[in-house]
Amino acid sequence: MTRNLLTGLMLALLLAAAAFAQSGESSSAQGTAQAGTAAAQEPAAAQGTPASEPAPAGSAQQGTGAESAQEPSTAPTAPSSKAPGGGPSGPGAAGASTPSTMLAATDKTFIRDAALGNLEAEELGRLAAERASSPEVKSFGQKMADDHKQANDTLKQIATSLQYEPPSRPSSHVKSEKAQLEKLSGADFDREFLNLVVKEHEKNVAVFERESRREAAPSGLKSFAGSTLKGLQDHIKMAQDLSSKVGAGSSPGRASSSQRP
Repeated sequence: MTRNLLTGLMLALLLAAAAFAQSGESSSAQGTAQAGTAAAQEPAAAQGTPASEPAPAGSAQQGTGAESAQEPSTAPTAPSSKAPGGGPSGPGAAGASTPSTMLAATDKTFIRDAALGNLEAEELGRLAAERASSPEVKSFGQKMADDHKQANDTLKQIATSLQYEPPSRPSSHVKSEKAQLEKLSGADFDREFLNLVVKEHEKNVAVFERESRREAAPSGLKSFAGSTLKGLQDHIKMAQDLSSKVGAGSSPGRASSSQRP
């Protein structure tokens, strides 16, 4: 009886111990599972934080890339202000810089004045060759007409090379001077003609001297001015010498009335 009781107690204790052991194992298993879950969540959280942080960096990089992408588009705008079409470096400006297409106003004025002077001297010289009373004055008038015609032909060639057309007809001033001479005859004609030659040639000498000394003048014009200058001076001397022979003195009234500014 006692032995049976002891046996039952031992069985009960074993069952209780087994039950206690099972409950402990289940508790430890749950704890381990919870710990594993927490450990698994921590790396995820740790990994999740950096994953969200690169977004600003990425947006900053995208912004930088946008700015850098915009910079090349703005950089070419600086040279675009010097477009070849309208800027001074364009082809049109380069062509305009050549003497044939860009003649200075000073050179145009010289060509015009020189051409008019040649036309005037040629007209008056022919008139003197026809109407002068002195053979020497007649001969001088013809020489003056020939010299100025030749000079004007040369001037036309130079002006054509510079793409500028000089006058081809005398001015109204020449017509007025010629009309005054046609009213005279004999020695009066000779004296008035020679006085007029000196006066007009002296004005032309000043024009030709200025052009021959101008550094910026085209080489053709400058050379022409220098070579023609001597012929003008020779005509003045010849007219003065003839005036002394024919007794031609200055006519104050005539000189002042025909003086041009």
